[in-house]
Amino acid sequence: MLAPLYVSLASLQAYDGYSTLRGVNNGAQEANALVSAFAGKPAAFWAIKGGSSALSIYMAEKLWRRHRRAEAIATMVIANGVMGVIAVRNTAVLRSQR
Repeated sequence: MLAPLYVSLASLQAYDGYSTLRGVNNGAQEANALVSAFAGKPAAFWAIKGGSSALSIYMAEKLWRRHRRAEAIATMVIANGVMGVIAVRNTAVLRSQR
């Protein structure tokens, strides 16, 4: 059950990274204050994206192994939902830059 959620989270994070860096290169500003300082530094930005994905997956795995399966699934559904909203927003920003 969790594996597809892991893959979708990684995919959404990758799209967020790509679209954010592309938008910033075209003059957009990163809206997330926590990572805005890294938006102009691709290596650091990708490290943050990878770390946040890994942390979400780690947390879900830890819950799963403690037999808190509904919470593990909820963690990943919420993480995917948040990243889905961000992906939609990034797409709108990129379209407005055309």
